[in-house]
Amino acid sequence: MLRKVQKLLQQFKILPSVTKMSEVIDVDKLSAKRPAEEKNEDLDVKKQKTEDGTLATNETKKHMKRKVAILMSYSGVGYKGMQFNKGVKTIEEELFKAMTKAEAVTESMAEHLGKMSFQRCARTDKGVSAAGQVVSMKMFLLDDVVDRINQHLPDQIRVMDYKRVINSFDSKNRCDYRTYSYMTPTFAFQPIEQFTTDAFRVKDETIDRVNSLLKYYHGSKNFHNFTSGKKFNDPSAFRYIKDFSCNKPFIQDGLEFSILKVRGQSFMLHQIRKMVGLILAVVRGLAHESVINKAFEEDKLDIPKAPGLGLVLESVHYDHYNEKWGSDGMHEALTWDESKDKVEAFKRDFIYPTIISTEKTENTMMTWLGTLLYHSYANTSLGGKLIKAKKDLQEVHTSMMEEKSDTDSKALEIPTSSADKQNIDTTETMTEETAKNEDNVTDEEERLQVKEKSAR
Repeated sequence: MLRKVQKLLQQFKILPSVTKMSEVIDVDKLSAKRPAEEKNEDLDVKKQKTEDGTLATNETKKHMKRKVAILMSYSGVGYKGMQFNKGVKTIEEELFKAMTKAEAVTESMAEHLGKMSFQRCARTDKGVSAAGQVVSMKMFLLDDVVDRINQHLPDQIRVMDYKRVINSFDSKNRCDYRTYSYMTPTFAFQPIEQFTTDAFRVKDETIDRVNSLLKYYHGSKNFHNFTSGKKFNDPSAFRYIKDFSCNKPFIQDGLEFSILKVRGQSFMLHQIRKMVGLILAVVRGLAHESVINKAFEEDKLDIPKAPGLGLVLESVHYDHYNEKWGSDGMHEALTWDESKDKVEAFKRDFIYPTIISTEKTENTMMTWLGTLLYHSYANTSLGGKLIKAKKDLQEVHTSMMEEKSDTDSKALEIPTSSADKQNIDTTETMTEETAKNEDNVTDEEERLQVKEKSAR
């Protein structure tokens, strides 16, 4: 602008005064123009920045962040659950580390989950595994991104596949149903009056009874007794169970197992483990069948919580999402049919062997069964079998203590010969005679004292 003014001033022959003014004022600064070198440097830095303001690599510069649903499988043994918790070993911690190294997300995105809109479908507990966990997030869709992420994950955690989803997709809130399985040794069904052993083999009648008991959970019920921190009048305590069943047993590595499967809209903390725990207590004869229905009422009951080892998140279902968006031509249905073989192979290679080996080495279920005696089951009738078992246990304990007492008494006895016995008898006789004489002397003295008093 000033240069144009300068030309006009030249035409009117007043340039010298303007020249003096330009010496005082830097025209380039007033025109807000910067040197070409500075402009190029700033442009390079701007190109290297991603949407969240962090520096990106050459590869991520070529791709945009997209919203995806990721199918995961993992064995939860050795981890403190799914959800990220700083300073604690979790599944999400391993996932974020691997995705950062694979350049699917930036470090800033991994540290601030809101930047990638991260959400998990289910928050599995400590030791709980998953065959079909789904998480939703934004990430860079690099070439072979699944393989690149798996290269940095331990073998017991795998990303199976991903699919593009709508921007508003939330893996937790969009889920219609979740299917869990619980793998238990069948000796957990053994009656309390029998000695529990891993050689036990369950009968078909017992499996039928378990299935009849599981039907108590079907439908919409108040499950406030099957979690912690929920009151009876809390609306969120109501949950809908679509199906709950027990499959036929199978033998693996010398142990017989059975798998229970439950499908419901959503589950609260420890809900499935407590549902299984109460069924096992009833089947073993430690609680009456009526306790199951009573658990849905207002009274707070003492419900045992089965170990987390056998619990597996099998799959999650997005029926309504698939109906609306699965065939719109831009998105795919979240059915994961093409990954079923990989998921089944992962269960055979990692989830089931880990559950079986841990049970055999740590006796997780066997140890837990011993704690069922310490639950009150809400002071309801525990049944004659439990009372008899406790009495029998007390009688055995008393008998053992009496035998121990007799043994200790015999050990304290001193053996004596016949001569020694005679001497002991003689000594005892002399002692008795001396005592009699002393008594006679004492009596005589008392008589004399009485006579003296009378004389006075």
